[in-house]
Amino acid sequence: MPRHTRSPAASPAAWYARWYSGWYAETPARRSRQLISDGAALLGLLLCLWAGTTVHDLTTGLAEPGRSLESAGADLAARMDDAGAAADSVPVAGDALAAPFDGAGEASRAIEGAGVQQQAAVANLANTLGWVVGGLPALLVTAGWLPWRIRFRRQSGQAVRLREADGGLDVLALRALARQPLGVLVGAGPAIVDGWRANDPAAISALADLELRRLGLRTGATRSVP
Repeated sequence: MPRHTRSPAASPAAWYARWYSGWYAETPARRSRQLISDGAALLGLLLCLWAGTTVHDLTTGLAEPGRSLESAGADLAARMDDAGAAADSVPVAGDALAAPFDGAGEASRAIEGAGVQQQAAVANLANTLGWVVGGLPALLVTAGWLPWRIRFRRQSGQAVRLREADGGLDVLALRALARQPLGVLVGAGPAIVDGWRANDPAAISALADLELRRLGLRTGATRSVP
Protein backbone atom coordinates (compact mmCIF):
# COMPACT_ATOMS: atom_id res chain seq x y z
CA MET A 1 0.00 0.00 0.00
CA PRO A 2 1.56 3.33 -0.98
CA ARG A 3 2.20 5.84 1.72
CA HIS A 4 1.51 9.53 1.54
CA THR A 5 3.36 12.29 3.36
CA ARG A 6 4.07 16.00 3.17
CA SER A 7 7.12 17.28 1.43
CA PRO A 8 10.04 17.11 3.90
CA ALA A 9 11.25 20.58 2.92
CA ALA A 10 11.94 22.95 5.79
CA SER A 11 8.52 24.25 6.75
CA PRO A 12 6.97 26.62 9.28
CA ALA A 13 5.49 23.53 10.93
CA ALA A 14 8.92 22.27 11.97
CA TRP A 15 9.79 25.67 13.43
CA TYR A 16 6.41 25.79 15.10
CA ALA A 17 6.82 22.34 16.66
CA ARG A 18 10.29 23.23 17.92
CA TRP A 19 9.59 26.66 19.40
CA TYR A 20 5.92 26.68 20.29
CA SER A 21 5.80 23.01 21.36
CA GLY A 22 2.26 22.65 20.10
CA TRP A 23 0.62 24.95 22.65
CA TYR A 24 -0.83 27.25 19.96
CA ALA A 25 -2.44 26.62 16.61
CA GLU A 26 -0.68 27.50 13.38
CA THR A 27 -3.72 29.10 11.76
CA PRO A 28 -4.28 32.73 12.79
CA ALA A 29 -7.99 32.41 13.61
CA ARG A 30 -7.58 29.43 15.93
CA ARG A 31 -4.44 30.87 17.48
CA SER A 32 -6.24 34.17 18.16
CA ARG A 33 -9.06 32.35 19.93
CA GLN A 34 -6.52 30.47 22.03
CA LEU A 35 -4.71 33.66 22.97
CA ILE A 36 -8.01 35.29 23.93
CA SER A 37 -8.93 32.22 25.98
CA ASP A 38 -5.56 32.18 27.72
CA GLY A 39 -5.81 35.90 28.44
CA ALA A 40 -9.33 35.49 29.83
CA ALA A 41 -8.20 32.59 32.02
CA LEU A 42 -5.23 34.59 33.30
CA LEU A 43 -7.47 37.59 34.00
CA GLY A 44 -9.93 35.33 35.81
CA LEU A 45 -7.16 33.90 37.98
CA LEU A 46 -5.90 37.40 38.82
CA LEU A 47 -9.44 38.47 39.76
CA CYS A 48 -9.76 35.40 41.97
CA LEU A 49 -6.46 36.27 43.63
CA TRP A 50 -7.57 39.87 44.17
CA ALA A 51 -10.97 38.86 45.54
CA GLY A 52 -9.53 36.25 47.89
CA THR A 53 -6.81 38.58 49.15
CA THR A 54 -9.25 41.46 49.64
CA VAL A 55 -11.71 39.36 51.63
CA HIS A 56 -8.85 37.92 53.68
CA ASP A 57 -7.47 41.35 54.52
CA LEU A 58 -10.89 42.80 55.36
CA THR A 59 -11.68 39.87 57.63
CA THR A 60 -8.28 40.12 59.31
CA GLY A 61 -9.23 43.66 60.33
CA LEU A 62 -11.84 42.14 62.66
CA ALA A 63 -8.97 40.96 64.87
CA GLU A 64 -8.22 44.52 66.01
CA PRO A 65 -10.43 44.27 69.14
CA GLY A 66 -8.61 41.06 70.04
CA ARG A 67 -5.25 42.78 69.72
CA SER A 68 -6.49 45.63 71.92
CA LEU A 69 -7.80 43.13 74.46
CA GLU A 70 -4.52 41.26 74.49
CA SER A 71 -2.52 44.45 74.94
CA ALA A 72 -4.76 45.77 77.70
CA GLY A 73 -4.74 42.44 79.54
CA ALA A 74 -0.97 42.14 79.32
CA ASP A 75 -0.48 45.70 80.55
CA LEU A 76 -2.91 45.26 83.42
CA ALA A 77 -1.33 41.94 84.40
CA ALA A 78 2.10 43.56 84.51
CA ARG A 79 0.78 46.36 86.75
CA MET A 80 -0.92 43.88 89.08
CA ASP A 81 2.25 41.82 89.29
CA ASP A 82 4.25 44.90 90.23
CA ALA A 83 1.66 45.91 92.81
CA GLY A 84 1.53 42.40 94.23
CA ALA A 85 5.31 42.29 94.49
CA ALA A 86 5.31 45.61 96.35
CA ALA A 87 2.54 44.48 98.71
CA ASP A 88 4.30 41.18 99.36
CA SER A 89 7.33 43.06 100.66
CA VAL A 90 5.31 44.48 103.57
CA PRO A 91 6.33 42.69 106.78
CA VAL A 92 3.83 40.30 108.39
CA ALA A 93 0.80 41.30 106.29
CA GLY A 94 2.54 41.04 102.89
CA ASP A 95 0.90 37.79 101.82
CA ALA A 96 -2.56 39.02 102.65
CA LEU A 97 -2.01 42.33 100.92
CA ALA A 98 -0.55 40.69 97.78
CA ALA A 99 -3.35 38.12 97.35
CA PRO A 100 -5.88 40.51 95.72
CA PHE A 101 -3.25 41.78 93.32
CA ASP A 102 -2.26 38.24 92.42
CA GLY A 103 -5.88 37.38 91.70
CA ALA A 104 -6.28 40.51 89.59
CA GLY A 105 -3.12 39.59 87.70
CA GLU A 106 -4.52 36.14 86.89
CA ALA A 107 -7.75 37.71 85.68
CA SER A 108 -5.77 40.12 83.53
CA ARG A 109 -3.86 37.24 81.99
CA ALA A 110 -7.18 35.53 81.25
CA ILE A 111 -8.26 38.67 79.41
CA GLU A 112 -4.99 38.62 77.48
CA GLY A 113 -5.59 34.97 76.53
CA ALA A 114 -9.10 35.76 75.37
CA GLY A 115 -7.68 38.42 73.08
CA VAL A 116 -5.19 35.92 71.64
CA GLN A 117 -7.96 33.37 71.03
CA GLN A 118 -10.12 35.98 69.32
CA GLN A 119 -7.27 36.84 66.97
CA ALA A 120 -6.70 33.15 66.18
CA ALA A 121 -10.41 32.67 65.41
CA VAL A 122 -10.42 35.68 63.10
CA ALA A 123 -7.26 34.43 61.34
CA ASN A 124 -8.89 31.04 60.69
CA LEU A 125 -12.04 32.73 59.43
CA ALA A 126 -10.02 35.04 57.17
CA ASN A 127 -8.13 32.09 55.66
CA THR A 128 -11.33 30.12 55.10
CA LEU A 129 -13.18 33.01 53.47
CA GLY A 130 -10.15 33.87 51.36
CA TRP A 131 -10.02 30.33 49.96
CA VAL A 132 -13.79 30.16 49.43
CA VAL A 133 -13.98 33.51 47.65
CA GLY A 134 -10.70 33.30 45.72
CA GLY A 135 -9.35 29.76 45.83
CA LEU A 136 -12.42 27.76 44.77
CA PRO A 137 -13.24 29.98 41.76
CA ALA A 138 -9.58 29.80 40.74
CA LEU A 139 -9.77 26.00 40.84
CA LEU A 140 -12.93 26.08 38.69
CA VAL A 141 -11.26 28.39 36.15
CA THR A 142 -8.19 26.17 36.02
CA ALA A 143 -10.26 22.98 35.74
CA GLY A 144 -12.23 24.41 32.82
CA TRP A 145 -9.23 25.82 30.96
CA LEU A 146 -6.05 23.83 31.62
CA PRO A 147 -7.28 20.34 30.57
CA TRP A 148 -8.50 21.78 27.27
CA ARG A 149 -5.10 23.37 26.61
CA ILE A 150 -3.24 20.20 27.56
CA ARG A 151 -5.52 18.15 25.29
CA PHE A 152 -4.81 20.49 22.38
CA ARG A 153 -1.08 20.29 23.12
CA ARG A 154 -1.17 16.51 22.97
CA GLN A 155 -3.38 16.26 19.86
CA SER A 156 -1.57 18.96 17.88
CA GLY A 157 1.82 17.46 18.71
CA GLN A 158 0.67 14.07 17.49
CA ALA A 159 -0.78 15.57 14.31
CA VAL A 160 2.38 17.53 13.53
CA ARG A 161 4.49 14.41 13.88
CA LEU A 162 2.10 12.47 11.64
CA ARG A 163 2.10 15.25 9.08
CA GLU A 164 5.86 15.05 8.75
CA ALA A 165 6.17 11.24 8.94
CA ASP A 166 6.10 8.71 6.13
CA GLY A 167 2.60 7.33 5.92
CA GLY A 168 1.37 9.93 8.40
CA LEU A 169 -1.25 11.29 6.04
CA ASP A 170 -2.90 7.88 5.89
CA VAL A 171 -3.34 7.95 9.66
CA LEU A 172 -4.63 11.53 9.60
CA ALA A 173 -7.11 10.60 6.87
CA LEU A 174 -8.36 7.69 8.96
CA ARG A 175 -8.69 9.96 11.99
CA ALA A 176 -10.67 12.41 9.89
CA LEU A 177 -13.10 9.68 8.87
CA ALA A 178 -13.52 8.68 12.52
CA ARG A 179 -13.69 12.15 14.14
CA GLN A 180 -15.05 14.62 11.62
CA PRO A 181 -18.76 15.46 11.93
CA LEU A 182 -20.98 13.71 9.40
CA GLY A 183 -21.97 17.07 7.94
CA VAL A 184 -18.34 17.84 7.10
CA LEU A 185 -17.82 14.47 5.43
CA VAL A 186 -21.07 14.78 3.49
CA GLY A 187 -20.02 18.27 2.39
CA ALA A 188 -16.73 16.86 1.11
CA GLY A 189 -18.72 14.57 -1.21
CA PRO A 190 -18.92 10.79 -1.53
CA ALA A 191 -16.00 10.80 -3.96
CA ILE A 192 -13.58 11.54 -1.14
CA VAL A 193 -14.52 8.31 0.64
CA ASP A 194 -14.34 6.34 -2.60
CA GLY A 195 -10.92 7.89 -3.22
CA TRP A 196 -9.76 6.89 0.26
CA ARG A 197 -10.86 3.32 -0.38
CA ALA A 198 -8.98 3.38 -3.69
CA ASN A 199 -5.91 4.84 -1.92
CA ASP A 200 -6.08 7.97 -4.06
CA PRO A 201 -3.39 10.47 -2.88
CA ALA A 202 -5.65 13.46 -3.52
CA ALA A 203 -8.50 12.00 -1.47
CA ILE A 204 -6.16 11.01 1.36
CA SER A 205 -4.64 14.48 1.32
CA ALA A 206 -8.08 16.09 1.42
CA LEU A 207 -9.13 13.97 4.41
CA ALA A 208 -5.84 14.66 6.19
CA ASP A 209 -6.37 18.39 5.59
CA LEU A 210 -9.78 18.16 7.28
CA GLU A 211 -8.17 16.74 10.40
CA LEU A 212 -5.34 19.28 10.35
CA ARG A 213 -7.77 22.16 9.95
CA ARG A 214 -9.82 20.83 12.87
CA LEU A 215 -6.73 21.25 15.04
CA GLY A 216 -5.81 24.62 13.57
CA LEU A 217 -2.73 23.27 11.79
CA ARG A 218 -1.49 24.24 8.35
CA THR A 219 -2.15 22.03 5.37
CA GLY A 220 0.13 21.62 2.34
CA ALA A 221 1.04 19.68 -0.77
CA THR A 222 1.46 15.90 -0.70
CA ARG A 223 3.65 13.44 -2.47
CA SER A 224 3.31 9.72 -2.90
CA VAL A 225 5.93 7.35 -1.61
CA PRO A 226 5.72 3.88 -3.12
